[in-house]
Amino acid sequence: MRIRVTTRADLFEERKQQHIERGYRIEDERPIPVNGLCSFIAVSEIPDSDPVGELVAQALNGHNGSYGDY
Repeated sequence: MRIRVTTRADLFEERKQQHIERGYRIEDERPIPVNGLCSFIAVSEIPDSDPVGELVAQALNGHNGSYGDY
């Protein structure tokens, strides 16, 4: 997943650090303000085992955990 983060120039480094701490990789930094705003792209790698994706796949295949096998 890729998101562009736009922030005020005075908060640029702080916002970048917050995203790094949450596991994002930073790309395409634009630290020079344009109209007072700077930006960067935060990239998060989707793990191989995606629990939400697995639940969706189960639901689509007719496996509903709320009814169970009786």
